[in-house]
Amino acid sequence: MLTREREGAGSSGNSQPLLEERGREGAGESERARGRAMHMIYLVAKAAVGLVLPAKLRDLSRENVLITGGGRGIGRQLAREFAARGARKIVLWGRTEKCLKETTEEIRQMGTECHYFICDVGNREEVYQTAKAVREKVGDITILVNNAAVVHGRSLMDSDDDALLKSQHINTLGQFWTTKAFLPRMLELQNGHIVCLNSVLALSAIPGAIDYCTSKASAFAFMESLTLGLLDCPGVSATTVLPFHTSTEMFQGMRVRFPNLFPPLKPETVARRTVEAVQLNQALLLLPWTMHALVILKSILPQAALEEIHKFSGTYTCMNTFKGRT
Repeated sequence: MLTREREGAGSSGNSQPLLEERGREGAGESERARGRAMHMIYLVAKAAVGLVLPAKLRDLSRENVLITGGGRGIGRQLAREFAARGARKIVLWGRTEKCLKETTEEIRQMGTECHYFICDVGNREEVYQTAKAVREKVGDITILVNNAAVVHGRSLMDSDDDALLKSQHINTLGQFWTTKAFLPRMLELQNGHIVCLNSVLALSAIPGAIDYCTSKASAFAFMESLTLGLLDCPGVSATTVLPFHTSTEMFQGMRVRFPNLFPPLKPETVARRTVEAVQLNQALLLLPWTMHALVILKSILPQAALEEIHKFSGTYTCMNTFKGRT
C-alpha cells in the first residue's frame, strides 16, 4: 500500500509540468487566433477605406507583360492599356500572324517595346518552347495575362467532338501550361502577377455555349485555387476578371431581350478595369458591378425562379442568333 501511494505521488508530481506545458500551448493558440482575427478585421477595414479613398496604383514601368490572344479584341485593348500605363515591354501570343503584327506595330508606335510570337496555348509543348524563346529574346515575364479563348456556340448534341476538345484545351488547359511556364521564375524573383480574363458565364451558364461555359467554370476554379495557393508567396499575386457580354467579334450575333438595360461592355472598358485591378492587386473583378446581384440571386433563389429569369431576360435564347468567331 505504501508503495502504491508513493507511485501515485510521483505520478502526480510528473503531471504538473505536462499540464503547465499544455496550458502554454493553449494560450499560444488563443493568441494566434486573436492575431488572425485582428488581421482579418484590418483587411476588412482596409477594403472599406479603399471604397472611399483612391488607392495607390502599382508602377508598371519595370514590368514585362505577356498577353495570350493579344492580336485582337480584348487582347489588343489590353496591350494598348498596358502600354499607355507605362509597361516596360509587351509580348503578344496568338495564332493569327496578321493580327499580331498589326497590334505589335501599333504598340511600338506608342513608344513601347513590343514583340509577338505565334503560339497555340492549347498545345502544351508549343507553349513551353515558345516560353523559352520569349525568355531568351525578351527576358523574364512578370505579368501574365491569360486572355486567349474560343467559343463553339452550339448545344451539346450539335457540337463536334473535336470542337469541344479545342475549347477545353485553349480556354482551360492553356492556362495550366502558360502558368507552369512562367510562374516558377516569378516565384524566384518574388515579383509576378497571373491574370485570367474569364467570363460571368463561369458563374451563370447559358444554353448554346456549353463548351465555353464549362471551360470558363473550370478556369475560374483553377484561378481560385491558384490565388489561395499564392497567399504565402511574397510578391506574386493573381487576378480573375469576370466580364459580362463584351462587344467583340467573338460573340457577334448574341442577343439579349433588353439590350438597353443590359448593354454589352466595350472592350476598352474591360481592358482599362483589368489593368487597374492588376495595379490595385485586386483578386476578383466582376463587370459591371451589377453582376454581384447575379451571384446573390443564384445563391438564394430556387431553380424554377432562375429559369424564369433566364427566359424573361432572353439569355435562354441569346445564342440562337450567334454568328461569332470560333
